[in-house]
Amino acid sequence: MFAKLKKKIAEEAATAPRSGVRIPRTISKESITSVGADSGDDFASDGSSSRDDLPSQLLRRNDQIRKLEAKLSDYAEQLRIMQKTKEKLEIALEKHQDSSIKKLQDQNESYQANRAKMAEGMALALEKKDQEWMEKMANVEKEKAALSAQLQEIMEQSVALFQKRDDLDELEGYQQQELAKVKHMVRTCGVVSLNVQHFLKIAAVTEEDKGRLLVDLQKKVTSLERRLQGNLSQDEHLQELLQEKSSLEQNLEETRAELLAVRTNHAGTVSSLEAQKLKPEPDAEGKEKLPENRTEKQERVCPDPPPASTPSPPVSNTTVTNTSDLNDSREINFEYLKHVVLKFMSSREAEAYQLIRAVSVLLNFTREEEDMLKQTLEYKMSWFGSKPSPKGTIRPSISGTSTHWS
Repeated sequence: MFAKLKKKIAEEAATAPRSGVRIPRTISKESITSVGADSGDDFASDGSSSRDDLPSQLLRRNDQIRKLEAKLSDYAEQLRIMQKTKEKLEIALEKHQDSSIKKLQDQNESYQANRAKMAEGMALALEKKDQEWMEKMANVEKEKAALSAQLQEIMEQSVALFQKRDDLDELEGYQQQELAKVKHMVRTCGVVSLNVQHFLKIAAVTEEDKGRLLVDLQKKVTSLERRLQGNLSQDEHLQELLQEKSSLEQNLEETRAELLAVRTNHAGTVSSLEAQKLKPEPDAEGKEKLPENRTEKQERVCPDPPPASTPSPPVSNTTVTNTSDLNDSREINFEYLKHVVLKFMSSREAEAYQLIRAVSVLLNFTREEEDMLKQTLEYKMSWFGSKPSPKGTIRPSISGTSTHWS
C-alpha cells in the first residue's frame, strides 16, 4: 500500500513539471523528508519491534496514512488551483501575445508607412538635388562654352596679331629692300649722270679741238692755195708740204691719244656699271629691266664711233690721214669689242644673258641673230628643250659677200 502511494506521488511529481505547474520546493521537501523518515522509522521499527507492538504501529501507520491522504488531498487541491492558475496564465499569455503581436503589426505597419514616406521624401529630395545639380552643370557647361569661345577668340586675335606683326616685319623688310634698291638706283643714276656730264665735257672739249683743228686746216688750205698761186720752187713747195704733213701728223697723234683716253675711260666706266648691274638683286623684274636701260644708256652715252669723228677736210692730200684715223678707231673699237666678248664668254649664263644687248650693238646683230643668241643661252640654262638652229645670214662687218648659214 505504501509502495503504491510512493509510486503515485512520484508520478504526480514527475507529471507536475511536464504540465508546466511549479510545485513549491518546501512542500516537496517536507513530503519527501517525512515520507523518508516514516519509511525509515517503519524499516527501523520493522527491524526492532516485536509482535506486541503491532497494534500501536498499525494505529500509528493509519494516522500517518490519514495524514498522507490529507496531504494528498491538499496536494490535489493545490494541483487543481495551480492548473486553473496555469490556464488563466495561458489565457493571459495568449491575450498578451495577441496584443503584442497586434502592437508589433501596428508598429510594423507604421514603420513601413513611415519608411515609405521617408523613401518618397528622400526620392523627392534626391530628385530635387539632381535637378539642381543638373542646372548647375548646365550653367557650368554654358560658362565653359563661353570661356572656350572667348579663349578661341583670344587665340584667333593673338594669331592675327602675330600675323600682322609678321606682315609688318615683312613689309618693313620689303620697304628696306625697296629703299636700298632705290638708293642703289639713285646712286647708279648719279654715277651715270656724272659719267654723262664727264662725257659731255670730253665731247665739248673734243668738239672744240676739232673746231680748232678745222680752223687750222682751213688756214693751212688758204696758205697752200696762196702758195700755189705764188712762184715757189719745187723744193720749197715740197718742204712746206712735209712740214705741214709733220704738223698734221702730230695733231693727229694728239687727237688719237685723247680719243684713246676717252675710249679707255668709257670702257672702264661701262665695265664698272656692268659689274654694279651684275650684282644679285632680290627683285627679278629689276634684273630684267635694268639691262635694257643700261644698254640704252650705253648706246646714248657711247654710241659706235662714227668715221666722221676724224677730221676729213675737203683737200685730197688728207686722204691718207683719214684712212689711218679710221683704222685707229676700228682698232679702238676692236679692243673694246674684245673686252666685252671676253667678259661675255667668261661670265655665267645669267650674267652673259645681260651682255647680249651690248654684244649685239657692237657686232651689229639683227633682231633674229640676237633672239637666236638669247635662245641658245636659255637652252644652256634650262634642263629641257632643244638646241636652237641658226637662222639668217652671216654679215661681214667690213667687206665680203654675205653667206647663208649651213
